[in-house]
Amino acid sequence: MQRISRAVVVSLLVLGLCRLGAEEPKDAKSKVAKSPVLVRVNGQPITEADLDFFAKTLKLTADEVPLLREPMIERLIDRQLLRAFLAQKKVAAEPQRMDQHLTRLKTRLKDQGEDFDKLLAKSGFTEDSLRRVLSLPLDWEAYSQQIVTDAKLRDVWKQRRHEFDGSEVRAAHIVLKSDDPDADEKTLKELRRQIVAKEISFANAAKKYSQSPAAEEGGDLGRFGFRGKLTVYPQVAFGLKVGEISQPFRSQFGVHLLTVTERSEGQDSLEDARTEILQVLSAELQRDVLEQERAKAKIERAKR
Repeated sequence: MQRISRAVVVSLLVLGLCRLGAEEPKDAKSKVAKSPVLVRVNGQPITEADLDFFAKTLKLTADEVPLLREPMIERLIDRQLLRAFLAQKKVAAEPQRMDQHLTRLKTRLKDQGEDFDKLLAKSGFTEDSLRRVLSLPLDWEAYSQQIVTDAKLRDVWKQRRHEFDGSEVRAAHIVLKSDDPDADEKTLKELRRQIVAKEISFANAAKKYSQSPAAEEGGDLGRFGFRGKLTVYPQVAFGLKVGEISQPFRSQFGVHLLTVTERSEGQDSLEDARTEILQVLSAELQRDVLEQERAKAKIERAKR
């Protein structure tokens, strides 16, 4: 079965009365024109109305919007920077790509007993405005496909195979989380020395010193792959051999020592992992582009 792309998922959100902020209904034009400008990105305004539409996209409650206001503004800045970058590169998705996405969307809605035209009218969109909403992810997809060639995929597979082939490790950690991370790091360096010198085992050190719920189990974190629920440890763990102990490293959770106790190599092939690799490299490429574009952009924020 062909997978539904992210752009189609976005369009489903749009038709569910969740705006992306790229277009507004015709009856809201006057309100948008009067909407306060929050920030200008290379002269292009981002308004309070844009922020309101984006919040609706995320289905945020009235209580959540103030808490996420600044991250949403930053994301809208990113969207504007990406649009300008792609326009400068003269990259746009082939029109038939959009047609394919809309055809799949209409078919999926029909299978669910929904009427595309009625949902579109109810949302305040026209098909043209919906196409504009979907243009950014499709245009970015076209650009990333130019950059992420088959040769690039093979190179990434060769260098970073364990990230994508289903490999897993089992690891344990010791974490300290006082108000003085420098002191915690110094303590863990000494503790690491003692473990390496076999003056104490890693498990016993974890039970005695670690401030983690896993301390009673000797710091055991269980088995995990490179991507999953654990976000702090994989990059360190997958760089270690079984039995090797990391140097102290910091995270938002504290200062850590990590050791790998088991490792199993994955069996997935490059073709098995191709879609995931493309997604990861596209995200990494977008992060790099945004970093470069932000560095040279003129971003003028409204005074409060």
